[in-house]
Amino acid sequence: MAEITFREAIRQALREEMLHDERVFLMGEDIGAYGGTYAVTKG
Repeated sequence: MAEITFREAIRQALREEMLHDERVFLMGEDIGAYGGTYAVTKG
């Protein structure tokens, strides 16, 4: 199993759930262009 950072694990989990269920969305400050704290939502 490949090792990934905690940040990358969160990013992957968010992506998987958002692709799986169109009702899932993110809301909050700095999520858009900035990518949120630690750039977890970047991209």
